[in-house]
Amino acid sequence: MPEIQGKFQYLAPDGALSQEGPCRLQFDAQTLTLTPAKGAALAFDLGDVDNIAAADYEIRLALYTGRKILLRQLGRPFETFAHDLSEAYRNRTIQCLLLEDMDEAGRFPASVASSGNISVSGPAEIRLYRSNLAVLPTAQGMAFQWRLADIDDVNFDADRYEVTLQSGDDCLKVSRLAKRTEEFVDRLREAMNALATQTAQALHAMLPFLDPDQLQSCAGVLREGHCAALAKLAAIHKQIPGALSANAVDANLKPYYDALVARSVSGMGYAGFKLIRHEDAEPEMESQDSPTQEESSPVTAAPDSDATGPETLYWFLLPLAATPGDSTPSNVVAWEASSRSGRATYFFRIVDPAQKSQLADPNRAASLVESSVRRLSRVLAMLNFRRRPIYLSDDELATDPAFHRYAISARRLPEVREVRANFLGRALHTSPEAWQTQVDNILAKTS
Repeated sequence: MPEIQGKFQYLAPDGALSQEGPCRLQFDAQTLTLTPAKGAALAFDLGDVDNIAAADYEIRLALYTGRKILLRQLGRPFETFAHDLSEAYRNRTIQCLLLEDMDEAGRFPASVASSGNISVSGPAEIRLYRSNLAVLPTAQGMAFQWRLADIDDVNFDADRYEVTLQSGDDCLKVSRLAKRTEEFVDRLREAMNALATQTAQALHAMLPFLDPDQLQSCAGVLREGHCAALAKLAAIHKQIPGALSANAVDANLKPYYDALVARSVSGMGYAGFKLIRHEDAEPEMESQDSPTQEESSPVTAAPDSDATGPETLYWFLLPLAATPGDSTPSNVVAWEASSRSGRATYFFRIVDPAQKSQLADPNRAASLVESSVRRLSRVLAMLNFRRRPIYLSDDELATDPAFHRYAISARRLPEVREVRANFLGRALHTSPEAWQTQVDNILAKTS
């Protein structure tokens, strides 16, 4: 554990000085400890740091609480200490963004500027993965990640040596890559093209009856890691919903899927899929739970592939009807992972209880359901379809060191907090009879 001596200032959110004086500093891969010459020591997770900036022999740490720590007079080891601390911070941030198990394709020091729902500017490190991109700012803004499937466009301005990434309403401009600009663009496009190729191949294996034009349309609607309305897929080819039901649902899970379909609103279902890669397997510590929890068998928590198909996780999001056969949705949507890794059905509120009456309005119901389903799908993809960040209680996340990074993820990402707040419960796939009892109990609490 590196150790250094220097001086510190501990600032309140309004900039007022709370503490200052000589101190000793130590850090490891997860924790930084600051021990003042007088008073109690400070220790905090590096994931609780929003950003670190080192310049002019000063290190500035911005904590998620709004407080700041300034470190000065660190002596000759300053540059080495600052470099190593920044690297440890970035690596911990990657863990808290749930990307540490993914194959990395490159790291690129750059300058970034954003617009839309994200706010970053200034120096940053960009880490490119086979299916994701992480932005780790060192000046302003919080780290974030995008799935490559969420990027709609990549534009390279050769005159300005600036790369613009567009994802929905969000825009990220990347510059000051110097000689590595073209390398970044090439690697990014290569990763996105590889993902597009694998997506088309997975869809063709699942839906072999589609002609090339229909498959291209399907790939545009049903993107990897996203969900698509079954009604929109049926508009491309009427056999798609039936084929998904027949081919994407494991035989052992068919009774649970059929029971959900019988309780859902006809024409309001959604389907999605995710390509499975070897890096999706979680460490052994997180791949097994107690026998009462969903990952009770000695397998990885990552989704299994179907034995005869591509390595793919399939899932369905099914808004449940207010009463069986009713065209009015209740305030519940069920998420069912239909390949072999699906060991439980998860239930979520569609809207806040105060808005529930709006679901009875046919002119409002469809848009409210779609908005909720897309938000839920986006969060699941953001979590790389790990279930624990959703179903573990606040106390479990806060108190169990093994899951502390999930607590940081929930704090960093407002969408995750919202989905956790709307989580109603899960019914384990132990037997159809036991599962049905659990479902009835969950739904009874929401009526």
